[in-house]
Amino acid sequence: MEFLPLVLVLASAVSHGLWNYLAKEGNDKESFMLLLNVSSLILLIPVFILILPEIYLPLEIVPYLLVSGIAETVYFLGLGKAYESGDLSIVYPVARSSPVFVTIAAAIFLGEKLSLIGLLGILIIFIGVYVLHLKGLTRDDLVAPITYLMSGSSRYAVIAALGTTVYSITDKLGVTTVDPLLYSFWLGFSVTGMMIIVTLKRRGLQAIRDEFSSPFRITFAGLLMRGGYMMVLYAMSLAQVSYILALRQISVVLGALMGVVFLGESYGKVRIIGSLIIFIGVFILGVMA
Repeated sequence: MEFLPLVLVLASAVSHGLWNYLAKEGNDKESFMLLLNVSSLILLIPVFILILPEIYLPLEIVPYLLVSGIAETVYFLGLGKAYESGDLSIVYPVARSSPVFVTIAAAIFLGEKLSLIGLLGILIIFIGVYVLHLKGLTRDDLVAPITYLMSGSSRYAVIAALGTTVYSITDKLGVTTVDPLLYSFWLGFSVTGMMIIVTLKRRGLQAIRDEFSSPFRITFAGLLMRGGYMMVLYAMSLAQVSYILALRQISVVLGALMGVVFLGESYGKVRIIGSLIIFIGVFILGVMA
């Protein structure tokens, strides 16, 4: 891979980990997720106006926008709920393990072939998620991750990963129907609109106002989220897509490091090892499968 796309992907991975760190530090996580989307949409509207030759709504993408908007809302709500009680060093890598579900869903719904190498990558990711939840090597400790994954914050992180799976498959269909930039423009409105409706109902206007007491942090997080994704889109035009998406998953390791180093979360070595295993599995899925 050439130098420029490599730098862009690594910068995107850092930005993704950072906005999740900021989300974890938010007081009301769901309100933070809403404000994150609102700020990023406002920041990017002028950019889209400049780069899109014409802005119109193709009716054929409306079903994709609705499905993807719902799925991304599930992703943000699941992630916010997971961060309420879960550690960044566990929630973030689990939520980023979505390539497992995306690969399986693509094989089922899009007819993509799943190779033996792909199955190996999936197995390695599962092992990494399992290791993340280890707290020791006793018999009870070795069985405990099964319980952890079915309850609490890890369950919501898995829901976030499933949301990612649905919107990834839907967006792939959407961007093959119309110009990807035009699709991205309208998708921002779809996601943000749904987030406004759901968050107002669940949290109320006062909670959202209280969370906006630190507008710089929210605006910065929104810039990191959308800016990082735009870097990935540009990098895709310069290098092989599978390499780009696989390498970007180094963010699972960065997220675990932020949780351990900056937030002082427990079982640091185990969680970093688990996140490294997840990255290896995702890299195999992206590059070798």
